[in-house]
Amino acid sequence: MSPHEAPHLNYPEKLWLNWFVDGTFNSDIDEIGAIAVLHYLIDLNILESRGSGLFKLSGLKQEKPIDEVRDFLLKNLNKISKTEKGFAVIYFVSGLHNGEFPPLKLENTLVKSKRRNIFSKKLLADNKSSDLSNLQIVKKWGDNLRPFLDLEQQTIARLIGEWTSKEDAQWLFSYILSKTRVKSPAKKWEQLSRKRHR
Repeated sequence: MSPHEAPHLNYPEKLWLNWFVDGTFNSDIDEIGAIAVLHYLIDLNILESRGSGLFKLSGLKQEKPIDEVRDFLLKNLNKISKTEKGFAVIYFVSGLHNGEFPPLKLENTLVKSKRRNIFSKKLLADNKSSDLSNLQIVKKWGDNLRPFLDLEQQTIARLIGEWTSKEDAQWLFSYILSKTRVKSPAKKWEQLSRKRHR
């Protein structure tokens, strides 16, 4: 027996993983990513642990046709995607989006004065430097990278749970980023004209 035949029963994680990969998760999610997404769904109580490594689909008490089970699951996932903890579900489940994904947002919980510098204090201390412009470049890069690093840190912290490890959360963040990143259009290659010098 498997979730494909009787999804209302208890099964090990591997069988649930196969079931979710087959038509629920986005098709571009690899096996490592699928495990990370499954752990995230367990933390969201989409699957509930029944002990001894077995899991059950939450809220499904009796046998139903597989199409009804998928509809039931998509309704649950859609509902959870609107919660604070379930914010990332929309990025992983194929039936919840129309190809456009909401961008990740940075919560302004960090006060400017409390922000850590991403480069070592030794490097940015008022030591004598052979080239002052190097110090300015390092500070500028730090200022430019800080919002991205804060976003990464906040998102990973939101994703980590009892089942979702830090490594899982890092994969999930990278995947979300790949879905929300705006791709700039390719530039047409042009030959620059060469002027003749006399």
